[in-house]
Amino acid sequence: MALLELARLTVRYLPAPEYAQPAVDDVTLCLDEGERVGVTGPSGCGKTTLALAVLGLLPATAEVSGSIRFSGRELAGLSDADLRPIRGAGVSIVFQESAVALNPLMPVGAQIAEVVRAHSSDGRAGARDRALAALEDVGFDRDISRIYDAYPHQLSGGQRQRILIAQAMVCKPALVIADEPTASLDWTARADILRVIRHLNERHGTAFLVISHSAEVLAAAADRIVGMRNGRVVPVPAQASAEPVVFPASLPSRGAGDAPLLEVRQLTKTFRQRRFLARRGHEVEVLRGIDLSMPPGQTLGLAGESGCGKSTLARCIAGFEAADSGDVRVAGSNAATLRGRELLRYRNSAQLIFQDSAAALNPRFSAVDVVAEPLVIQGIGTRHDHRSRALDLMERVQLPTDRADARCGEFSGGQRQRLAIARALAVQPRLLILDEALSGLDLVTRTHILGLLRELQQTHGLTYLCISHDLDLLAQFASDLVVLHRGRIVSSGPAVSCLERQVAQAQTPFAPTARLVAAG
Repeated sequence: MALLELARLTVRYLPAPEYAQPAVDDVTLCLDEGERVGVTGPSGCGKTTLALAVLGLLPATAEVSGSIRFSGRELAGLSDADLRPIRGAGVSIVFQESAVALNPLMPVGAQIAEVVRAHSSDGRAGARDRALAALEDVGFDRDISRIYDAYPHQLSGGQRQRILIAQAMVCKPALVIADEPTASLDWTARADILRVIRHLNERHGTAFLVISHSAEVLAAAADRIVGMRNGRVVPVPAQASAEPVVFPASLPSRGAGDAPLLEVRQLTKTFRQRRFLARRGHEVEVLRGIDLSMPPGQTLGLAGESGCGKSTLARCIAGFEAADSGDVRVAGSNAATLRGRELLRYRNSAQLIFQDSAAALNPRFSAVDVVAEPLVIQGIGTRHDHRSRALDLMERVQLPTDRADARCGEFSGGQRQRLAIARALAVQPRLLILDEALSGLDLVTRTHILGLLRELQQTHGLTYLCISHDLDLLAQFASDLVVLHRGRIVSSGPAVSCLERQVAQAQTPFAPTARLVAAG
């Protein structure tokens, strides 16, 4: 008997005209006990909607028809109360955007333990022990007690993603649905997670439905791969995922005579983590004397393992995080000394596109409203100007303008990321910080976005700080590269040369890029 059976499953978001393409269109799919199935397809093809439909997590605007059977039981039409014992114990899900999935007011370890207590008779101590074991399973090999007590905002994006995986796996469910489970992880953490998937599959017979744009992830995690396009299941062409994607050529590094647009000098930042009423707490030195400089028009890549300080550095540069010491200057303005309208103008110059688009965009806003919001807040132009500018930016990032009035929550993860890029461009920044902003995009869409970014750089002189674990992308998109390791810069210079040094010295987990570097 199949573990999961979908029969003629169709999901349509209302209100929508009858001729509109359903988000999921007449899908029939089976997954056997202990099987690992991959699902791939372009952004917006219906992959995440399919996953949410299995557990009844779709919004109220979704109309569902067809059959969803798990272990012989029909799930379609069940109430939340009937589904609650199944969610987490029978079927669990790893969401793509950790900033939304985790409760910001609760330590992450307690959130994992909460799943244990919801589905077992374990007390607090037993639930904590199982949660700590789950953290170790997903690759936290040091300071596990500190991680357990940390709040989501005190962890990196990659660390939060591992928390979600630990939360999904802690009760050893029969089926785990993993929606882009490794998109924000470095190569070492990604390999760890793929090993965990294989380990649980082999040891406990856990079945996996893995949604990913990465051919390498699916090759390692899945026994077979199902393709989706326009809501329908389609054949996956043999070797199609292995075809190389060529990014636009990077501009050369600027010369030493150019005045820097961005200057960071001796930047330090320490996070202090203390439990309620506790005398002592943990101190984590995230940034340790960071120095870097960027001339205008450059694309600088920033790499390093999860938790090394990349996102903290990005937030300090964008003016969202106050450094303990040191200076951050964009176009001569020091973020540490600015307040009020001056700080707002500074943030216009240095726009940060966050890793988790669902956390950055109001899900109740329409697409056109969320893109135009920065212009509305600052009183730039008329309502007609706002809509016209937003529609133009939606077209430029390859989003259909006939969905301009749809709510952000109705867009796929990749589509929301494109909305975030369009929103950042609305105020015409000089520096654009991309914090894993391309990780949720399929290769075709990512290539289009990179082409757009390069075009904007050439026509408007934009400067990019691109943070990514995708080293192939950095080697081809960035002219120069900076590598962080435990809060310090351990290497910098021309991108390909820098990667060659890292592979040769094995200072950071860059082995998968050796083939690219060797190709020169």
